[in-house]
Amino acid sequence: MAANITNKKYELLEHPAELRFRIYGKTLGELFINAALALAETLRQDAKEIFKNPKPKTKNSKLKAKSIDINSLLVDFLSEILAKSQINKCIYLVPKIRVSIVNSQKSKVVADLVGYPVDHFNEDIKAVTYQDLNIQKIDGIWQTILVFDI
Repeated sequence: MAANITNKKYELLEHPAELRFRIYGKTLGELFINAALALAETLRQDAKEIFKNPKPKTKNSKLKAKSIDINSLLVDFLSEILAKSQINKCIYLVPKIRVSIVNSQKSKVVADLVGYPVDHFNEDIKAVTYQDLNIQKIDGIWQTILVFDI
């Protein structure tokens, strides 16, 4: 099974009332980057085209977050990006990230964000949820279910 998913970033899972994704990554950092990509591509379906613009019009920023565990860290990380997106009317690309599991009660992330302004969003994401969230390494690939409340 691992050979079939090693190149996938994420996949949309069918659900009538929310947006559900299975997110993949060869590393924890890649899993977080791919989750942020799923968020951006949900907010704007043309995100890949927008990200090709060589000159984003917003200032690059750093995002730092700490949480009690890796699952909470992913929700906190994406919630911060979602808030920034809504406040700044941008979608964000994450070109660089460092995710650390410090111990069983502390995890942290430091990420570079590049903002791309948009005139509107295609989807209104209300929140990143903890529903079915359980980051695991399966057959050498990090993965989790991610649910956006819309």
